[in-house]
Amino acid sequence: MTDISAPPARLRFALGRVGFLNTCAGLLFGYSTASIAGWLDEIGREFALDTAGKEAATVTLVICCFIGAIAAGPLARRFGRRMALLCAFALAGAGYALTLTHPGLTGLLAARVVIGLAVGLSSMVAPMYAGEATPAKYRGSIVSLFQLAVTVGILAAYAVPLWMDDPAQWALGIGLGGLVPLAGLLALWLVPESPVWLGASGRSAEADTAARKLGHEQQVWLPREPSGKPLAAIARAWRQGSTVAVLGLCCTLFILQNLSGIDGILYYAPSIFTELGFSAGTAALGATFGLGLVNVIATIIAIKLVDRIGRRPLAITGSLVMVAGLLGVVAAQGLDIPVLGLVSLCLYIGAFAISLGPLPYVMMSELVPSTIRETGIAMASATSWLFNALVAFVFLSGVATFGLDGVFLFFAAVCVIALVVSVVWLPETRGGSLTEIEARVLAGSSLRGISTTHPAPTRPEGSTDHTV
Repeated sequence: MTDISAPPARLRFALGRVGFLNTCAGLLFGYSTASIAGWLDEIGREFALDTAGKEAATVTLVICCFIGAIAAGPLARRFGRRMALLCAFALAGAGYALTLTHPGLTGLLAARVVIGLAVGLSSMVAPMYAGEATPAKYRGSIVSLFQLAVTVGILAAYAVPLWMDDPAQWALGIGLGGLVPLAGLLALWLVPESPVWLGASGRSAEADTAARKLGHEQQVWLPREPSGKPLAAIARAWRQGSTVAVLGLCCTLFILQNLSGIDGILYYAPSIFTELGFSAGTAALGATFGLGLVNVIATIIAIKLVDRIGRRPLAITGSLVMVAGLLGVVAAQGLDIPVLGLVSLCLYIGAFAISLGPLPYVMMSELVPSTIRETGIAMASATSWLFNALVAFVFLSGVATFGLDGVFLFFAAVCVIALVVSVVWLPETRGGSLTEIEARVLAGSSLRGISTTHPAPTRPEGSTDHTV
């Protein structure tokens, strides 16, 4: 079991700043994607939207998240992590400012386009920055703060409609999310650029200074091919060791994360609870808020455990419990027991929050080799948003066609696949430095052989370390 005793004050301050930035990005993700849920019925009435129209209004933001995630790779590689996040928070601020004007349907969709681009950018760059800036001993917890903040943002998005209790105020309720990018700009001011990116760009003195500001007691980077000539380095990295397998695993984890049902449940929770037998309005919104609260509490538990007991035990246990929770929802629908549905959904959400919620971000930030880190993480993030959009776009139609029980049986089958992937292929990276993990990937270790609990392989001749 890894020793994660309290860090000294100087390092604790550095971890706090990095954690604050990662938290702002997670809050932006959570609030932006879920804020429409509590207002969707009113928006549908105001703009005369049918089921397809509601799905389109929801999925517009998610599709633009996909585009933003694709753009994040070259932007972060060329201009750095901080500049990419600055663009994200500025875009989000502009989108929320437009929302606050209570625009028409075209203006609302335009605002969601801009916010979606911002969320896509930040959801890729912030966990990458956190992984590069944080020592191995605390990396899992700091990166997982992103997912915790996502759950807090979702909870806030569910709480605001209950608090305001006036559907006509949807523009103000959604627009309150503009506070998050303002906090993000403050967080950016408090942290230096990633020492890994600075070192890779040939800015050695700045890299050393940034590393010291982030609480590192020794050099945490070694030079690599300058980022001004990335294509040759990227092409070579794709051919090295287990790189393709690692990227395949990261993308698979995100696909399973989204197809497990989390997006449909979070975006359309009030509608799900109405389908289960709760009365529309306050009762459905209250049950939705309870779901969000469980999500937050379980994610806090996950952060406490991810660097203590490791990634694999959380993934395996979480997948099993998710299957049980989803089957419980199916039973509740068939037996007409709304409370069983609520309990089962809470069980599912809690299990997701300790497994498929944070772990894809943690594994992504740890496993992708540094030469292609921006490209690889952008690929994984874009995959996540692509399947997120797919679920958001077809969920309500799927329920109408196959019934709630049919859709949840599909989600349960996906969680069974997640269990198999976790048991067979997922490595255990707890406590390993990024340099050590990368050495195993480039040496061609099997996915399970990348585990830092296995003997270290021989590093390929001519390869270099440049990671934290």
